[in-house]
Amino acid sequence: MFYESVIKSHNRITYTDVAALIEIDDPETKARYPELVEPFRLMKELMGRLNVMRRVRGSIDFDLPEPEVILDITGQTTGIFKAERNQAHRLIEEFMLAANEAVAFHLESHGVPFLYRVHEEPDEEKMEEMAELVKSFGLPWPSAATIRPKHLAQVLKNLEGRPEERYINSVLLRSMKRARYTPENLGHFGLASRCYCHFTSPIRRYPDLVVHRALKELISSGEIPGARKSQMASGLDSLGQHTSDTEREADDAERQVVELKKLQFMSDKVGLDFAGFISGVTAFGFFVELEEYFVEGLVRLTSLHDDYYTYEEKRHALVGKRLGRVFRLGDRVEVVVDRVDLERRQMDFKMKGGAGKDDSWPKRQEPVWHKYAKKGRRR
Repeated sequence: MFYESVIKSHNRITYTDVAALIEIDDPETKARYPELVEPFRLMKELMGRLNVMRRVRGSIDFDLPEPEVILDITGQTTGIFKAERNQAHRLIEEFMLAANEAVAFHLESHGVPFLYRVHEEPDEEKMEEMAELVKSFGLPWPSAATIRPKHLAQVLKNLEGRPEERYINSVLLRSMKRARYTPENLGHFGLASRCYCHFTSPIRRYPDLVVHRALKELISSGEIPGARKSQMASGLDSLGQHTSDTEREADDAERQVVELKKLQFMSDKVGLDFAGFISGVTAFGFFVELEEYFVEGLVRLTSLHDDYYTYEEKRHALVGKRLGRVFRLGDRVEVVVDRVDLERRQMDFKMKGGAGKDDSWPKRQEPVWHKYAKKGRRR
């Protein structure tokens, strides 16, 4: 049932406190919010049921970490960390997804024009490239003629806990089409939803406000006449295109600001060493994500002077021809911040102590997917 209402807040409770209630059953937090213990217990149970329903139908959860930029009172960056995503965040997400879907089905059932949030099926060529990538790690790829959301969800499940998990998740996300706004219901592939919209954030997203206005009019009138529906539909095509374009611009601007903040934060750390893991391997070097801070830099192939390295694309590795040292996706390494270029938005690392100058480095065991490797290309 949908109706107009006024929200009256009785408590101010943080995500951290909610997580303490539903994750660890913290006695101190329960004592502070005794009247909320039972409601949150029921909410947690409902969250679990909603999540199971989504997973059964094949909804895809990428769950990629996002950066959290910590600023002091002067606006200077004091840290870049992975944003926390606990059970409290997941609870809100599940409820928001359910609300968005319920509103979309309700408006559609009454023939009301509004902006759907759609996510179209990925291109066949992109999926063929993904199949080759996944198989190169020795993982199964669906044999179905048409790839459905549940197939990709299973691929992600097979990756859980593996060093290449985040890398493949990122590549898969980039290989899919961008979600957008349109008055035509094309379904939402990623959520495996036949009918979906954005409704829960009208104070910050204009498409949500458009949906709110349509729902409010339906509630107040009971049924919207055909002539009025035609008026409501007028201009929705261009509005969907405009809001999709501005969303993309806002995402790009946010990404650029975060990258700049990361580089500004690291600019006074040139010469310092950090532990990290290899997050990507290319023909010109490999990217390293630091353990202490959620930042990433490049170790260039030209900085590896100890050996002649070839790039083995199928193995996602750089392999030394003389010493046999391997730099492979997911490997833990120690690096030194070598250069931070704010203008070009680049940060370079070098291997701590030089790459392979100590010949005692053990050779890596061949991975299980070595049989898929081709001869490395020289760079």
